[in-house]
Amino acid sequence: MISFIKKNAQFILMLMVWIVVGMFVKETAFVLVPLSFMILKSKNRYTEIILAFALILFLSDNRHHMLADIANETRDMSIVLLSLFVFFDSKQFPVKSRLFMPFILFLSMALFLVLRNPNPLNSFMRTVSYGLMLLTIPSYFIKELNRDAKDFLWNIVWFCVLFLTIGLIMILLVNNWVFIGGRYNGLFGNPNGVGIMCTLLTILIAVTRHHFPDIFSRTELYFIYAVIITSILLSSSRNCIFSLMIFLFFMRFYKISYLYGFIIVIVVAVVFQFINENLIFIIDSLGLGSYFRVEHLDDGSGRLVAWTFAWEEIQRNFYAGRGFGFDKYYFELHKDYLSSLGHQGGVHNSYLTIWMNTGLIGLILFIIAYFRIFFKAATINYLAIPAMFAIMFSISFESWAASSLSPFTIIFLLIITLLQYQKNESPAQEALVPLQ
Repeated sequence: MISFIKKNAQFILMLMVWIVVGMFVKETAFVLVPLSFMILKSKNRYTEIILAFALILFLSDNRHHMLADIANETRDMSIVLLSLFVFFDSKQFPVKSRLFMPFILFLSMALFLVLRNPNPLNSFMRTVSYGLMLLTIPSYFIKELNRDAKDFLWNIVWFCVLFLTIGLIMILLVNNWVFIGGRYNGLFGNPNGVGIMCTLLTILIAVTRHHFPDIFSRTELYFIYAVIITSILLSSSRNCIFSLMIFLFFMRFYKISYLYGFIIVIVVAVVFQFINENLIFIIDSLGLGSYFRVEHLDDGSGRLVAWTFAWEEIQRNFYAGRGFGFDKYYFELHKDYLSSLGHQGGVHNSYLTIWMNTGLIGLILFIIAYFRIFFKAATINYLAIPAMFAIMFSISFESWAASSLSPFTIIFLLIITLLQYQKNESPAQEALVPLQ
């Protein structure tokens, strides 16, 4: 990590200026952020553009308004600006990502439903931002993977590790900033945010090492995994732990054979009901009842209230929802009632969120697109299906997949872009080439 900091000292200083100045005078972010992006663009520093944009998305989830406001005020502007770079500079982006294609019908459905939304303008902007993320951000990834994949991935991973490490260091400096309700939330809005980041980062590292086994030394891996494991343990994120167990479990079988992987999927499906019915007993038997907060498993820590409430609304708009952002509008409208039932926040389930916003038709179109990108990647990378299962589990308990500008969407897009790349067969050049 020290090497990363030294290598990117000026860039990191620029980000620190963003944050410090923006905390005191929020309006300066409207000038500093686009100006910085344009300077980086003029110098062809596309990796830094991606990292800077990732920081904005990461901080948008921070529970302290001084940091979150900077990000929330500039992330819409940033995605538009980054998209303009792609649209109006074809010379720098000769190869465009096709990741957008499977989602065209889903986004068309969402766009069609904008006028059914109580706030059509907001719904339209959310739909456009979702489309721009899918259309343009993977094109940056492709450009950098084609330039120097190893260097690009090394910087991305260390940037995420640095972000997690800063959160851990802050335990010693400002403990009350990084803990909420006795659980560690780091620089994210809640402990589950830490868990989602650790889940996606672990998958990203696995896919990166699949392409470049020697990208990190053993000492570096010890440090990286120590930061991830410490963050997971402090956050007590059950979602993260089970998601990673799914990923690591299926990874072993799919590495041996796709047939073995398929067989184990069937076996797990058969025994799932037994495990689900006896989960509390199993956890208590292992002496982990307190850590996993089994007293809240039955109600999903308030999630059951949210899911039931969302399902009741879905019945009124079963086949066609009411546009992107309707879930936030509807839950905010009834927040006092939900609070009295012990729930704070949103739907906490990406499938239900998409169903509320785009109806059953939209949900089916989203799932088809989701399967298409992973099944396509599975033809060249055995990690695709394990990653698909792990992410499917993760989004069952959080709504981040339904939001384009969440802190985690950008890492998800990088994972699926990287999964569709394969090692150059030429021994003279260590590079990645896209799946044809």
